[in-house]
Amino acid sequence: MTRPWTILVTTTFLAVGLMACRGVPARPASVPPEAMWCAEAKDGLFLKVGGHQSTLWQLEVWDRKGRSLGSGSFRLRGFAKARIVPEEVLAWENGALHLKDGTWLVPEKP
Repeated sequence: MTRPWTILVTTTFLAVGLMACRGVPARPASVPPEAMWCAEAKDGLFLKVGGHQSTLWQLEVWDRKGRSLGSGSFRLRGFAKARIVPEEVLAWENGALHLKDGTWLVPEKP
C-alpha cells in the first residue's frame, strides 16, 4: 500500500523537475540582467527591448548560450504594440522576431 505522503513527495519532485526543464537557463555573462527570458520562443531566447518610437523598436536578441542573434532598430509589421512581453515571442526566424499574434519585428534598413 502506498502512503499518501510518498505520493505527495513523488509528485512534488516530478513537478519541480518538469519546471526546471522549461525554466530559465543560467544567464550567460554576455547577456545583460535587463534582458528577458522568452521561454515560449522556439529554443528559447533572451530579449532586451529598448525604447521605441512609433513602429521602430530597439532590440537585442541572444540565444540560450548567450550568442548574439541580432541587435539594432526593428520595424514593427502587424498589430500596434505598447510593449513587447516575453510571453508574446514565438520565434527568431531569418533575423526577425515573430510574435504570437502574427506581428513581426524586422530589421530596419540603414
